[in-house]
Amino acid sequence: MIPQFTGGDVEAAVRHIDQNGVDKRRASTMFCFVMGGRHYPPKYVVSLAVANAHGTALAAQEFSGGTDTNAVLAGLGFEVVACRCGGISEAGAAKLQVGTPVRGRRQRDSQAIPSGATTPIGRVVVNGETTDDPAVAEAMLLEVLNERWPKDRHVRFLTTPGGFIRSGWPRGWSGLTAWESRPKDVASLIPAAERVLNRVVTKRVRVAAKGKADVLTIGVDLSADPEPEQAEFVAVVDVRAGTLVRWTGKSYPTSGQEQTLVQVADLDTHLLQIAGERVLVLGCHDLNMFSPRGRANQTPQGLRRKRCDEMVAKVRRFRPTVVLQHPHTTDTPNIWRMPWLSLQAAFPSVKSWASAIGYHNWNGRPRAPLERVLRLTQSGEDCVDIPIRASDVE
Repeated sequence: MIPQFTGGDVEAAVRHIDQNGVDKRRASTMFCFVMGGRHYPPKYVVSLAVANAHGTALAAQEFSGGTDTNAVLAGLGFEVVACRCGGISEAGAAKLQVGTPVRGRRQRDSQAIPSGATTPIGRVVVNGETTDDPAVAEAMLLEVLNERWPKDRHVRFLTTPGGFIRSGWPRGWSGLTAWESRPKDVASLIPAAERVLNRVVTKRVRVAAKGKADVLTIGVDLSADPEPEQAEFVAVVDVRAGTLVRWTGKSYPTSGQEQTLVQVADLDTHLLQIAGERVLVLGCHDLNMFSPRGRANQTPQGLRRKRCDEMVAKVRRFRPTVVLQHPHTTDTPNIWRMPWLSLQAAFPSVKSWASAIGYHNWNGRPRAPLERVLRLTQSGEDCVDIPIRASDVE
């Protein structure tokens, strides 16, 4: 058990390290704590923070590093990133880009990238609520692609948040929800999802996207209001070929929708090779299948554990190079920090990753500035972010 301490204690720990350095025996192995653009060993930071708060430092053998330590720091609003620099190299720390996992490749200075460069991921950042009107959604994409797109910039994957498009439930649908959901239940909903997708990803959008993005990933929600059924899909559109190549969607429900969601039970739909990459496409909550914290709360023989084990096994065999998550709303990076850290550590094949961003809090003001949310929800490889509001085009 790690005794409680405050953010001020953490800052005192960092000052101590800045003044005294770090013994190599206290170097980190898989993660780094980040402050002021410099990297520090998370476990040593926690040990010193406890000393500042209680007078005695925690010995290394008294608590676990990794998930337990990182969760405490993340819970106080600090940054922890997947990194193997050890947190002990002052020169190396000064050069590292915050939020970028280190995988032995050269880090890129975003200011030095020439026009015409290819960037792995671009994000249509919806600042506020998404829309129920397909015409507004189409107009948002056209505004992004035609008016706001950075000059001569090209991305392999352009993402939108989960539920970027929302539509009603098809009449007369009969199928199973919850953990009983079958691939044929999903298949019977796809025509309704495809109809609304075609009203948004129109010929005009595909023409505007050519030369700017190779692939679009679009969040499409269906709901049966006032009925309880719901489905959360992601469409993968090959811009170069002008074709819809894959439907996938949420396979791991939140606790509140466990009985009402039509789950994507075919986990192979999340994995595809496109645009020269091996891509893992995740629905909103699917990222939590890789969270140790979530695993600790699961019943060992339960359905959630079984779904997570199946997904982890498939991803391990597939060895993705790109991971794209499609959450509905992200108003603080802390929502997804721990599962992203765990996924990066578990799958070193991943070079580029990002959460699509709907910057909105249904319960009030966003909990973190948009700049911080954008910076800490992607792999740092000069991700192209283009904010837009539905009201900008209405």
